[in-house]
Amino acid sequence: MNWIVKLVFITVFLSNLVQAYENVTVTIYTEHFPPYNFREGDKIKGINHDIVARACEVAGIKCKFKMYPWQRAMALSLSKRFAGLVSTSRLPDREAHFQWVGPLVSSPACFYKLAHRSDININSKQQLNNYTVGLNKGDVYEHVLQNWGMQENVNYVIYSEKFGEVNAFKNGKLDLFIASANTLQYHIDSDRLALHEVEPVFVISDEALLGNYLALNLAMPIEIVEKLQNALVELNQSNEIQLIKKRYIPTAQSVISESELSLAKRCIYG
Repeated sequence: MNWIVKLVFITVFLSNLVQAYENVTVTIYTEHFPPYNFREGDKIKGINHDIVARACEVAGIKCKFKMYPWQRAMALSLSKRFAGLVSTSRLPDREAHFQWVGPLVSSPACFYKLAHRSDININSKQQLNNYTVGLNKGDVYEHVLQNWGMQENVNYVIYSEKFGEVNAFKNGKLDLFIASANTLQYHIDSDRLALHEVEPVFVISDEALLGNYLALNLAMPIEIVEKLQNALVELNQSNEIQLIKKRYIPTAQSVISESELSLAKRCIYG
C-alpha cells in the first residue's frame, strides 16, 4: 500500500504547488520595439507581446506588462523573481542569466543602403569594413559586429535616440543601417524614408543569433516556465501565432529583379 500513500502525497503536493502560484503575477518587462512590442496610446501591444499575453492566458498565469528603456527593463527582469523580458535575443552571453521560453517571432536582419548608392557593393563580411553603419544603444547586433572585427566609431556608431541611426543614414552621415524584414516597415516611414528608397545589400547570418524569446528570471519556478512553454507550443500548433503576426506585418510591395530575388525575399519579405 506504500505506493498508494506516495501517490496521494504527490497529488496533494502538486495541488498545493499549483495553488501556491495561483495568486502570483508575473511582470514581463519590454521596450518600444515595433512590431514586436510597442505602446499605442496607453496600451502595450505587438506581435510578441500578444503571443506572450495569450500564452499566459492559455497557461492560466496572471501576467502584466511594463514598458521601459531596454537597459532598465533588462535590469528589472534580472533582479525580480517573478519577472521576464520580451522580446529578448537569445545570445551565448545571456544564456546562463535567464530561463528561456520560445522561440517567438523574429526574422533575418540585413544591411540596407540607399537605393541610389551604386558605389556600395557587399559580398562578404570583410567588405563591411569599407562602410559605416549606425546602431541603437544596446542593440543586439553590436555583439555580432564586434565578433566580426568591426569597431565602434570606426565601422559603427551608437545612437541613444530611437531611430537616430535611420535619420543619420537618410542624411548621408552613414552608409548603411540594419533592420529585419519584420521591422523594416517600422524603421522607415513617411517622416524618415520610403520603402523604395532602400535596398538590401547583405544578410546578417551568425550562429550566435538564436531568435527572439521570453527571458524569465532564473528564480522563476520551473512549473511556471514549463506551463508557458507548453502554452506557446499549443498556440503554434493551432496556427494562432501566424494569425497574430498577420495583424502587424503588412505585405511589402516592391518590384524586384530576378538577380535581387533571393536577397529581397529574406530582407524584405522575411
